[in-house]
Amino acid sequence: MSLIKNSFYNLAGFAIPTLIAVPALGYLARTIGVEAFGIFTLAFAIVGYASIFDAGLSRAVIREISIYRDDLSEQQKIIATAGIVVLILGIIAALLLLLTTPHLTTLLKISADMSSEVKQSFVLLAFIIPVYLLNQVWLAWLEGHEQFININVQRSVSNSAIAGLPALCCFYQASLKSAIIGLVLGRIISFVITCIICRKIILGSGIKFSRITFIRLIQFGGWLTISNVISPMMVYFDRFVVSNLLGAGKVAYYTAPSEGVGRLLNIPAALARALFPKLSYAQTVEERVRLEKQSFLLMSAACIPIVIFCLLFAKWLMTMWMGEELGTHSATILQVLIIGFYFNAVAQIPYSLIQAAGKAKLTAFIHLIEIIPYLVVLYVLTLHYGLLGTAIAWSGRVAIDALLLKIVSNKISRHQR
Repeated sequence: MSLIKNSFYNLAGFAIPTLIAVPALGYLARTIGVEAFGIFTLAFAIVGYASIFDAGLSRAVIREISIYRDDLSEQQKIIATAGIVVLILGIIAALLLLLTTPHLTTLLKISADMSSEVKQSFVLLAFIIPVYLLNQVWLAWLEGHEQFININVQRSVSNSAIAGLPALCCFYQASLKSAIIGLVLGRIISFVITCIICRKIILGSGIKFSRITFIRLIQFGGWLTISNVISPMMVYFDRFVVSNLLGAGKVAYYTAPSEGVGRLLNIPAALARALFPKLSYAQTVEERVRLEKQSFLLMSAACIPIVIFCLLFAKWLMTMWMGEELGTHSATILQVLIIGFYFNAVAQIPYSLIQAAGKAKLTAFIHLIEIIPYLVVLYVLTLHYGLLGTAIAWSGRVAIDALLLKIVSNKISRHQR
């Protein structure tokens, strides 16, 4: 199936949830208040950072299934082994969040009147982490087979629930806890739908651990673990730095445009998800080069108009979406972040090329090189220039990341010729 067609299916899977998420987030920002909304966006960051406990296995599963797509027995070993490992790791992650929750309110400088509700909300959040990680492994089986129609049926329904249920729950009782309950219910619905779609491979795989398969998965996924530890820090840590330095009441002014950019990143993600299994299965260098060029043209055609529009109409967009208070404070932040959005988008092409070539350790080394300088720059710019400094640090980091990934992927391509 063509790269363009698969990308279109992926984009369609993001479109419906996004149409629900945009007004839903706007409603939440107006209903539960600025500080509670900022903390709610931090909840997304916590679940996202829980992906470090996936140990790179979901990405490894996509690659392995692409390679063994004609060997059902090996596929069952892959799914069973990866499922057992991520379930155990997910339970560990949940326990860690439960243990650290009492300290998070102090670290994030949450106001005293919200402290109790935040603790209850994070306890609820901990229980969906194992569900989230296991869900990712089963979806990886579909991606490995390029079953993007099934994936995006699941994604449309489940992500719509994740986007809409927090707002629906707050319609009945406007509070942070209600929004988190909606988020938890959405994740559970997503898990159930994945179980139904993948029931044959799940039941066929059973509960059996293959040591040989595990070693093969972890040799690829192990390097990804380094990236999975560092990458979410670089994606989400800005929010926690803002909360720590400026207070939880300021978080929403940054996370509102950041969430908008995060939703827009679903567009390049749609292409990257279609590209990775094709690159993993590609038989010749010429085919990989063709896919790279095609991807860059598609990525630029999709993203450049969005960048221009957001630069020109940032204040109008943020005010219409989040209301006057957030819109006034967040417009400039959006203009800076949207530049980083383009660099982040094009970076996904060399990132996919490097990992499809089995060189996950190279992306890990790049992230290791970036992390300390980024955190230092993020802290200094936020301390001295506030939210604008935070946005500049993020966009600068993704621009450098795109450049480094491109340099490395070019070297790999030259060696494969």
